Amino acid sequence: MQTTAKTAEDIIGIVPHTLGYIPRESLVAIIVGTDEHGTQTCATTLRVDFDLESAAHIVAEGGQWYSELITGACTATGVFLVLYDSQYQRGIPDASRTAVDEHDDEYPRVHRELIRAAIDEIALSLGDRGIDTLSAWWVSEERFGRIDDDAQISTRIEAAATSTCATELVAAGSSPVASPQELVVRPVSADEFSMSRNGHRDMWLSIGEAFDILSELYPLLARLREGDEGIDRAAVSELMTLRTVMAIDAILCEKWSRDALEMILSFDHPDFAPADIEMCGPGQLHLRAQRYGTSPQAAQQMVGLSPRAPRPRDVQLGIEFLKTYIPLGHPDVRPTAYAVIAWFEWSLGGSTMAEHYAQAGLDLDANNAMATLIRNAVEQGYLPRWLMSARRGPG
Repeated sequence: MQTTAKTAEDIIGIVPHTLGYIPRESLVAIIVGTDEHGTQTCATTLRVDFDLESAAHIVAEGGQWYSELITGACTATGVFLVLYDSQYQRGIPDASRTAVDEHDDEYPRVHRELIRAAIDEIALSLGDRGIDTLSAWWVSEERFGRIDDDAQISTRIEAAATSTCATELVAAGSSPVASPQELVVRPVSADEFSMSRNGHRDMWLSIGEAFDILSELYPLLARLREGDEGIDRAAVSELMTLRTVMAIDAILCEKWSRDALEMILSFDHPDFAPADIEMCGPGQLHLRAQRYGTSPQAAQQMVGLSPRAPRPRDVQLGIEFLKTYIPLGHPDVRPTAYAVIAWFEWSLGGSTMAEHYAQAGLDLDANNAMATLIRNAVEQGYLPRWLMSARRGPG
């Protein structure tokens, strides 16, 4: 979006609107691009889970993994960083505190110093890539301030929520939800589902037919990867015809074909390169999917399991495609669709949305293996391979 943001209040105020919800324990990058006329616009907003463990990894290993994520998202010239940390202001001394309880402030002080060191590492890594860190702020409970200032210098969050930019977005109809759980896409009612099937409620396509349909629409879907602007959701919706919906129904029925769909919709799997898929004739994508969807070697190259850092826009397009599918998707495979979205969210490092989508799948099918895998990965702190490797370095 193009923004007239000029103040800290403006920047902080637009974050919930760009994400759709109020983040918690997160690092948000508002990525700025510059066009040929020198006009700066907000190219996209990127959020990752962030806590003291994340900060410690960055201080120890550097901020390269984060700068790679930024450059993979779009062409960036500058970044505003906004840290959401509920503990950042904890223990700030004031005139009422005595020398006796000064030691109580030691842990919060170390907490803030670690955060500042991590942000410095990120800024240095971004600078190495020619990207300016325009400013960095913290948001904690009801206040916010600059990370490079004393934590006692802060502003009430209401000033951001009522800033000029935030007010304009509200007037335009933007209404961020309080929790990311509220962003989980929900299915239509049973009656609406029956109507959407046009009398074909109990009809199933063969997997071969389904892959032919996917092959036909793939070039149109792949075009939506281009550019740095937001994903054209209306264009994605136009692709989601009943024919497309029924094709995805069929593909999600089998584990091997589901895995192949993940490989295809990540747009980066070496065995499903976009140029190769676009050359597939009738029956050929099905044969390719059979070959690689059952291959352990191909599985290791899937987004999340691969050491390659994903291009966020590509994976986000895959997520958007499946989110458009879910409301009208068949109930028998809907838990699997939720689980695939959870996998994609996790593969980008977004454990919050991954957990919510995994839980949505488990609410429908408590035995869904993929949803269980993602929920357990989030609960135990497992990261996608590319992120774990980048944070911990070789060895």
